[in-house]
Amino acid sequence: MTSAEASGGVERSPSERSRANLLLAAMVVAAIGVGLGVTISYVHAQIDALGDTYTSFCNVNDAVNCDVVLASDYAKIAGLPVAWLATAAYLAMCGLFAAARRSPHAAQRKRLLKPAFALVVGSVVMSVAMLFISLFVLETVCLLCTGLYGVVVALSLIGVLYSRTEASSPLPLAQAGAVAIAATVGLAAVGYGAWSAPEAGRIYFDEIAALRDEHPAFYDWYSQLERTDRSAVGAPDADKPVTIVEFFDFGCGHCAKSHRLLKELLAERGDEVALVMRHFPLDSECNEAAPYTIHPGACRAAEAAECAREQDRFVELADLLFENRRQLFDENLFRLADAAGLDRERFSECMDSRRLLPRVLADTRDGQRLDIEATPTLFVNGRRVSGGFDDLLGYHLAVTVESLNPPDAS
Repeated sequence: MTSAEASGGVERSPSERSRANLLLAAMVVAAIGVGLGVTISYVHAQIDALGDTYTSFCNVNDAVNCDVVLASDYAKIAGLPVAWLATAAYLAMCGLFAAARRSPHAAQRKRLLKPAFALVVGSVVMSVAMLFISLFVLETVCLLCTGLYGVVVALSLIGVLYSRTEASSPLPLAQAGAVAIAATVGLAAVGYGAWSAPEAGRIYFDEIAALRDEHPAFYDWYSQLERTDRSAVGAPDADKPVTIVEFFDFGCGHCAKSHRLLKELLAERGDEVALVMRHFPLDSECNEAAPYTIHPGACRAAEAAECAREQDRFVELADLLFENRRQLFDENLFRLADAAGLDRERFSECMDSRRLLPRVLADTRDGQRLDIEATPTLFVNGRRVSGGFDDLLGYHLAVTVESLNPPDAS
């Protein structure tokens, strides 16, 4: 279509052609934003549906990990994924830019572009807020989200260039300045809240300051532990004060002791402690992080435990697997399954089909991303505890629970 045809048979001036080209560029960039928004929405839906068993293509490492960002509480607003809102916003921009480009009347163009550029400004505010949370709260980068940041920067530049071609900007300078001031105040509030507010279920160093004198060993130990984001370690939304995520290996002696001590802790404080057990067998059959097999049969034992979970007998079989950790060959796994009270036919079907192997693989991959080097490795409300598990650590965990649940003064 020529410029004359586009304007109803009237040849456009150079400034009009420049505006038309800028609006075409804005349409293309906004369309890219729609594509990225749809892709992010898909990944978000997969994470919601499949949880830890799903790994997206942009899950690269700890520093670049879309899944951590999209699985976090910050990826939704009022229960709606932020990606849905972004897709709707960029789709609206695309339509408004297209309508404005086809309009020969300056007044009508301005009416169409005013909400379009207002959406751009709003997207800038949201992008800065999400970037802050990603870098300083979740401490990882989402590649797909970064693409959207590029889109909004490009649209902002197009808006500036377009304003220079119009006698009166579709978004007046005073209005843009007011939006910028409001955005700065809003971002400061969001940033401060995200930075300072403790995440649900996570213990922070300042909250145990009162224990410095009463439990100095615990205070010194706990204050040195590395923090890791809850979503990165696979912790569920906290419904109990303390959540322990354990990466373990059924062939590991230290893990067997850990299992015993954690059972004792749960028996005493089960109302206050949630335990999530995740697999990290030191067996190269299912764990790429293991250069060679240290504990033969540990992968199959992990599968057996997942098959037992389907029959609500995970703990019963786990107890027997730890007791027989040097004999994790298939024939013995079936014998132990019988001893744990599992339905033999269902267990055989599960083991033969290997349909639950993806659960084990998902755990080992998350363990690799977390740089786990020893089993057991625990995350106590996001605080990493690596290596051998002993009675002192059991004491520390008990104090952790007690510090958040002091005895009733009455």
